[in-house]
Amino acid sequence: MNWKRLGLALGLILIVSLGIWFLPLQGQVLITPGDAANVLAFPQVRIEPRAQTTEILVTDNVAWSNVGLAINGQLYPTSDFQVSNGIVTWRWRFPTSALQGDVIFYHSCQTGCLERTRAASGRPTPRSEPKQVEPSKLGVVSANPNRDWHGRSGWDVEMTYSTLAEDKESGIDELARHVYLANAQNLRVLVRVDYAPGQTLPSANDNVALNQYLVYLRRLARDARLRSVYGFIIGSGFNDPASFSAVPNAPLTPQWYARVFNGYGEAVTRADNAVQVIRQVNPHTRVLVGPVRPFKSEQNGRNKHRIDAPWLNYMNTLVARLDEAARAKMQAGYALTAPDGFAVNAPG
Repeated sequence: MNWKRLGLALGLILIVSLGIWFLPLQGQVLITPGDAANVLAFPQVRIEPRAQTTEILVTDNVAWSNVGLAINGQLYPTSDFQVSNGIVTWRWRFPTSALQGDVIFYHSCQTGCLERTRAASGRPTPRSEPKQVEPSKLGVVSANPNRDWHGRSGWDVEMTYSTLAEDKESGIDELARHVYLANAQNLRVLVRVDYAPGQTLPSANDNVALNQYLVYLRRLARDARLRSVYGFIIGSGFNDPASFSAVPNAPLTPQWYARVFNGYGEAVTRADNAVQVIRQVNPHTRVLVGPVRPFKSEQNGRNKHRIDAPWLNYMNTLVARLDEAARAKMQAGYALTAPDGFAVNAPG
């Protein structure tokens, strides 16, 4: 054996491998034994521009359900699809003049869109250094995407309702678009999740409504389009009758809120609560307790505050119940069931 030639060959392979590794390439590498003539890499994206209309075709060897194509945060359903020998091709048509930016193919959107592949359309965006933005405490609800933040990074609070998940104007797809636009403005996004308009949380002891609410929370936490969300706020103003006006005879007590949030009053082995449902699919996001509405006297709490005011007693009781549930679960070996923080209404 010629050890010198072998050493040169191995050195050449190492140099070529390192060169490929550091090249700015994206794609897939297939290692196949034997005849690889008929091996194809999936998924495939083809962008076919024409004078007025551009077609985008996505081909995959998995027949995904509930697919969509997102461009600049807007999700578009497929125009049509074809199946041949187990290979599926989905087709979209767009005005050529309007097609610019990343094209992202999602699937399984009925339970939270998952990204399968992406491509770029239109002219490439010139590379530039990321803008340095000044962090601030500025925050608004449903930030106007045309607002000038004057070089500051603020906060945007978006709202969504579990009963309106598929609504075109306020459903999950519109929420994802708002999050995309807020991110483009360097805003940090908090998403407040209510059960329904006029009913911030499922009414007390309504387990059917609670299940619907938790299913929606899981969908939000799973959706790849919402992975940049800073945190989810569970309800708001639950000590105010206006927040449970849909079922006014079932007040949202501190005990029921703690039940919804981290399972207070139930067996520690049960995971049907907001914080555990969210963290099962996205352990990195934050889960925040919604704000208690100040100066309200309609509901009180058992744990008196040093200032004996109904809304402060309510808050004191709520914190005690959340802490009790989190400690019980921690002792049983279930971690990360305490709140990451408390949202506060602070206008002005």
